[in-house]
Amino acid sequence: MDRIAREYQSLRGRAEWINPYFSPEWLRAWWSRQKQDRAPLFLLALAEDDSLLGYWPFMERPGLLGSRGLWPFVYDEANYHFPTCQKQVATLLVEELSRQVGSFLFAWLPQLPETFWNDHVQGVVEDCSHLKILRSPRSSCLVRPQRGLSFAEFWQDKMGHKSRKSFQYDERSLAERGAVTFEINQSFEDVRSVMPATCVVEVESHKTLENAGLYTIRGKRGFFFEVLPELARSSGVRVSVLRVDDQPVAWQLELLCPGHSYLHHLAYDQNWKKYSPGKQLLKHCMEKCWDEGRVLDFLPAPFAYKQDYANATQPAHELHWIKRSLRGLLARKLICWNMKWRQKMRERSPGLAAAVARQEITNANSGFSK
Repeated sequence: MDRIAREYQSLRGRAEWINPYFSPEWLRAWWSRQKQDRAPLFLLALAEDDSLLGYWPFMERPGLLGSRGLWPFVYDEANYHFPTCQKQVATLLVEELSRQVGSFLFAWLPQLPETFWNDHVQGVVEDCSHLKILRSPRSSCLVRPQRGLSFAEFWQDKMGHKSRKSFQYDERSLAERGAVTFEINQSFEDVRSVMPATCVVEVESHKTLENAGLYTIRGKRGFFFEVLPELARSSGVRVSVLRVDDQPVAWQLELLCPGHSYLHHLAYDQNWKKYSPGKQLLKHCMEKCWDEGRVLDFLPAPFAYKQDYANATQPAHELHWIKRSLRGLLARKLICWNMKWRQKMRERSPGLAAAVARQEITNANSGFSK
């Protein structure tokens, strides 16, 4: 991690693939909260002059019958799991991961964007002899700025006449309740000082009421209070807040990379729901990304509002690579059975399935501090 921290900014300026969840700030804060029975494994790509061309962080976790498998770093928070690297070494990193499956029972890659999959993963997967499970259960919605088209024109086209009229009514109604301000925080001091305001919103958010808020899982509030200000030091984060007479009623978390913004979280105070504060804040931030020329990535999650605003979509692929052995065959059957069981739970009771998933993450991270 020390080497990555030293060379990260230089690599970030040269890399075609930049995973916002694999910055040194994320890696250090997350790893410090993991259980001590695990070990990190970093795949590195180096140039002839020993400079860093790319890296892909994993961790060892106990598996079936005394085996060990590779899970990606930040598996419980990251929405993408591709490496940070220059394009010419991306396939080499995938090939090296394939070789590691000979030493470990399996490697798991939860979400890979289709562009990375098509260019660097699919061919390696087809050529190797490992057992595998392939899925594309989710898609990412994107807002790509279009040359020659203003954001106002884009917004008008996406909203439609009735929706636009309703939204304008919400804007006027909220303004009648007090002075409405949109606050954007990107510096270390600003992000650190605004973190308590995010708690005020989260407490009253419907996501928290449904046990799905950003700080719901034990220890996550402390984690984000640590990592977000540190990300701001390297211009890697933007925390936006909608206030009415200084009262925070909505907030949004974006992870920033050159040319991209990744919408990690959006929440609003349920008591202000009739004024659409989340949508108002989202529109403000979408316009900022548009003016900056950034692609806004809503990340893989099946929410209707993302589809309403997006002008592009991209499937996200999931891969289980499993060593071809008797134990590997058993592992593959158990993983497939677990997928089918979870799918049935989602169909019968979506809320229960989500609660079970959150409890599994809590158990996996029982080393988190409060």
